[in-house]
Amino acid sequence: MTTVGPTIDALPKNHDALIVLDVDEVVLHFIAPFCELLAEHGAKLHFESFRLTGNVRSISTGAAVSGHELDRITALLYADQTERQAPVDGVVEALADLRQKADVVYLTAMTPSYYKQRRALLDSHGLSDPMIATERSKGGLIAEMRQRWRGPIVFVDDLPPNLEGARRSAPDIHLVHLMANREFRAHLPPMPHGTQRAEDWRDAAAKITVLLANANEERR
Repeated sequence: MTTVGPTIDALPKNHDALIVLDVDEVVLHFIAPFCELLAEHGAKLHFESFRLTGNVRSISTGAAVSGHELDRITALLYADQTERQAPVDGVVEALADLRQKADVVYLTAMTPSYYKQRRALLDSHGLSDPMIATERSKGGLIAEMRQRWRGPIVFVDDLPPNLEGARRSAPDIHLVHLMANREFRAHLPPMPHGTQRAEDWRDAAAKITVLLANANEERR
């Protein structure tokens, strides 16, 4: 499986604490620009369950768009992400503060071949923290990070299965769920026990700050 970006042992380390962030729907909007691109291809996403396949249908015929076509449209979005994707409201300001408390790493399941486009997009908004794009399990990589960061680790993702996988691989990490798009939230599968749910980045930053402070207090 392909992984692009710095190796775990090459990640800069300035704090004992670490914040690991998914990118799509956490740092950058994904669903909104994806829906815009679908419309350009004569399709629409219906928020009827927590999945894309089957919920994306042709506007003219109502037929479900195939998984292959969804993959093709997703690839188009990633290829043109510097023009189509934008930071989630509040993320730039929140991370400016959180970097004073913990190191930040972006961990994205985006197809690694689009690494350069995503790196350029994040950098253009001052989001210059290191990024890893991987086809591997996020939990496995976070477990490797745990070997270097001995303080609290907070993992933020929009997909409950990713949070669950990270918990299995690194049981002592703290989990925060954040999804920029609100229409899918009603259909979310169950969260892992103890997951903090954040409404937006202001809420997420407050919750992360408390998690870090409490964990540091317990270590004393």
